[in-house]
Amino acid sequence: MDTPQQPPPPATTPRRKRALLAPGLYALATVLMAGGLFLPLFRAVYPLSQLQAGAMAVITTSAWGTRIEFTAQESLARPSAPFGFPIIVMVVLLAAATSLLLARRRLGGWLGQVGVVFAAGVVLTIEVVGLGQGARADYGSIDLTTEPGMWLLIGGTLVAAAAAVLTHRAAGHRGADWADPAVAYADTDTPPSGFAMPAVQALDGVSITVLPPEAPPERPGR
Repeated sequence: MDTPQQPPPPATTPRRKRALLAPGLYALATVLMAGGLFLPLFRAVYPLSQLQAGAMAVITTSAWGTRIEFTAQESLARPSAPFGFPIIVMVVLLAAATSLLLARRRLGGWLGQVGVVFAAGVVLTIEVVGLGQGARADYGSIDLTTEPGMWLLIGGTLVAAAAAVLTHRAAGHRGADWADPAVAYADTDTPPSGFAMPAVQALDGVSITVLPPEAPPERPGR
């Protein structure tokens, strides 16, 4: 007796893969920006030849403070602009957008776009503050370098922007599909009315088609 064969599992459609691309990029941007919370952002080397020949001050800026190291002296730490708090807000916004997009909520796309705009403003502000460290006139030549934390923030912002573009294009594509009657009234799990219809199998070659509701007749003017 032959055993019935089990149907193969449904393969992931290309449309489903495209739907997962935007939240995947948002998740990657979240991880990159979270790395900027722990790695240094800028490193500036100031010459102190007026105090001692060959003396230098190395200033390392992170999201939570500034560390100053002097040649042949003890280092000290001091608080700086609290970059860590707006970075945390960016991480929370992008993480929330990722979760909502995976749940197929439209709010996820809107929240992701807000997070991208906010991230661009924060990263640009941090970059301007960091570059200002190398423009001090009371020192000679200053060696200013951008550290890995800042590169992670820049990369995370670019990745999040790409995810926002994909989400916006996907939303426009869905709107164009539902505007086409051939697609809007096709055999789908949920029709445009928003009410799921039970699956109907064809019997003896007879198929059943659900037509859209007719418009109500116009009332004659009084």
